[in-house]
Amino acid sequence: MIVSAVRTPFSRAFVGGLAGASEFVLAEHVVAAAIDRAGVAPESIDDILLGEVYQGGGCLARHTALALGLPPDTPGVAVGGFCASGMLAVHLGVAGIRSGMKRAVVAGGVSSFSNSTVSYVMGSDPRSAAPSWAPSHPGASSIPDGELTRIIGEAIAAKFDISRAELDEWALRAHGRAAAAVDNGEFADEIVAVTLPDGQIVDTDDTPLRGLDAEAAAASAPVMGPGGLTTVINQTGLTDGAAAVVMCDDRLVAEQQLTPLAVVTGWANVGAPADDSMAAVIVSVRRALAVAGNRLADIDLFEVHDSFAAIGIAFERGLELDRDKINVLGGGLALGHPFASSGARVVTTLVHALRRRNLRTGVGVIVGAGGMATAIVLETV
Repeated sequence: MIVSAVRTPFSRAFVGGLAGASEFVLAEHVVAAAIDRAGVAPESIDDILLGEVYQGGGCLARHTALALGLPPDTPGVAVGGFCASGMLAVHLGVAGIRSGMKRAVVAGGVSSFSNSTVSYVMGSDPRSAAPSWAPSHPGASSIPDGELTRIIGEAIAAKFDISRAELDEWALRAHGRAAAAVDNGEFADEIVAVTLPDGQIVDTDDTPLRGLDAEAAAASAPVMGPGGLTTVINQTGLTDGAAAVVMCDDRLVAEQQLTPLAVVTGWANVGAPADDSMAAVIVSVRRALAVAGNRLADIDLFEVHDSFAAIGIAFERGLELDRDKINVLGGGLALGHPFASSGARVVTTLVHALRRRNLRTGVGVIVGAGGMATAIVLETV
């Protein structure tokens, strides 16, 4: 049972409110808040599983456990699965509980692009040009890299015959919905404020683009050069942020009188050719639904991490879905993409969106670099 699901605000790398917060600060804030909101006794936590993507090695989860003063026998695991790391951490937590090996787990992910060497390689920071990407494809040392991520967006748009106007329309919807959700307090149940080392408090997403219209979207130049479809408006940006979920078995929930929010009923992690990421997305959703015993028609809400507008539109077309059920609060395109935490953010946002609307069942899915995708099925309690 999920007994809490929280995230920090998401902030634009280097220029946003969280640029001064290291991954250690973000991890400590989000894990502490997740445990506090769950109401679970800290000594009951069997493990902390945190996704990490190019944060320099070590084990952020173990560091966080000790920094928060949890019992010294509380271990930690660094989970690496590129963009899907945060959701994979949730999968591992569910598996540990279902197997009976663990009773309470914190799972999530943390990324600070403002303090990570990966940003230098992607050309976002001039301080270093030394490549540090680990290849995910044999014989292709440049994969994944910054250009591949953009090529994926272009390839998906071509395969699903998506026009530039359709991409921009999706982006306008995403940013508009996310900005409205911020202004209306719809993220209040999931956001935990971060106190920076200098005492400044960051409690609001600064990622949605405001004041956009079709004319502004159309005027945005393609990032891949003439003829390209991907722009800074219809793709997500580099982002700082963290998300964490606390899960417990039903006996511990009863013993400690915790309030369950949702249960995980199915999950899947699959691969596909690197240039066909949407095949992995569609297969992962269908496999997760099969495990859960659900049909697409049973699902009330879908949260797809649309790092490119093309992913959102292809998700809608490939599974023949009602757009009104997809990314009702804007999605990852507008909220941003702190790699290691985006999958856990998908779970967090989906849990609270379902409960806020008194709905029952949701599906979350995220693409991982190199032709991977990870999906999860949730039911509210």
